[in-house]
Amino acid sequence: MWTLDAHCHLSDQRLFPTAGDYVKTLAKNNIRGFLLGGVDPEDWARQAELKNQLPGTFFTCLGLHPYFVAKTDEKTLQIAFAALKTLLPGATAAGEMGLDLRTHYSAQGLKHQKKWLSEQLELAQELNKPVVLHIVRAHDHALKTLEGFKPLKGMVHAFNSSPKVAERYLDFGLHLSIGAGLLHELAEPLREAVRKAPLDRLLIESDAPDQPPPGQTTHDSSTIWLVARKIAEIRGEPVEKIVEKTRQNLADITGIPV
Repeated sequence: MWTLDAHCHLSDQRLFPTAGDYVKTLAKNNIRGFLLGGVDPEDWARQAELKNQLPGTFFTCLGLHPYFVAKTDEKTLQIAFAALKTLLPGATAAGEMGLDLRTHYSAQGLKHQKKWLSEQLELAQELNKPVVLHIVRAHDHALKTLEGFKPLKGMVHAFNSSPKVAERYLDFGLHLSIGAGLLHELAEPLREAVRKAPLDRLLIESDAPDQPPPGQTTHDSSTIWLVARKIAEIRGEPVEKIVEKTRQNLADITGIPV
């Protein structure tokens, strides 16, 4: 039984210098591929280097992360977006992109983030790339923006909301990517969403090195085994079925070979 990490940040500066060793260790734990999460042009360059080092293991995902959008002036964003137009045709997916309304990311306002989400959604659809969405405290605003682009192919990464919200994303054609948020005690709405969602619309991710399981300050892609077992427990299905199907789901939307 082996799997893929549907979303992680091995191109992050915290992990990038030792990513090769990291991959060897995780291969022993039957994790064979990693869809990365894009942040900014510097991150894209590191992704390209990882992909060149280990083709067939690292799959690139390029986008303007809401964190980057929130802190960056318009001129710099225009330059970055021009570069994205050039690079995205060679990537596996577009993102991560989205809306984050936590106070420290909303200084330039919702309108600023929505503009750049729309720009990237339009580009992704032009290029037929699956999207990776980062939505925090902004589901209603995000869904209104997405309305103009449905149907959509891709995922809501680190989904952590209710069955009602999950159903709305599913209606757009999106998959729900589930991470360590499912392992927390206060995750009952998310557990119910996982219980009710069609299995062919679920993915499993670590978001490593971010969002570790409860009681941990760091983690790696092996967290996806904990998530897989929790999904199996919630749904009352064999873990082998969960792992095989979520792996195939990722392949179906990205073209990653399995």
